[in-house]
Amino acid sequence: MKQPPTVRVELVIEAPRQAVWDVLIDFPRYPEWNPFTIGVETSGRVGDPVLLDVQLGRRRIKMRERMRVREPLRRVGWGVRMLGGVLLDCTRVQELEDLGANRTRYVCHESFRGLLVPFFFARYRDRMQRGFEAAARALAQRVRSV
Repeated sequence: MKQPPTVRVELVIEAPRQAVWDVLIDFPRYPEWNPFTIGVETSGRVGDPVLLDVQLGRRRIKMRERMRVREPLRRVGWGVRMLGGVLLDCTRVQELEDLGANRTRYVCHESFRGLLVPFFFARYRDRMQRGFEAAARALAQRVRSV
């Protein structure tokens, strides 16, 4: 079975998983450090709305998504479904893995399904990849500075 189109980044952060998690779920402070997802408003509860402000290259986009997963110290993710997932169904998940010795693997990925994917990917894939990479580096820097 063919894998869906995906944007992904992985980075080892020299910090304990708890420290990375604390920054990752401190949504009101994203504008202070995150160059890609520059605003997040949510209660953080699965099923609740997530209002996003994303800097996609030179374009700033506001989106309304839903919190889809939250497993403390492991992963958090939100996504959107348009027309029951027929037009678009995607979930961005940020995962943490404890590597020991105060090191954490951070993985962020988003897979896309639906009729809009070819158009969306042709237009935004490269900008999303650069945004994910910049956000991962900024997360590592933020964790080291707090």
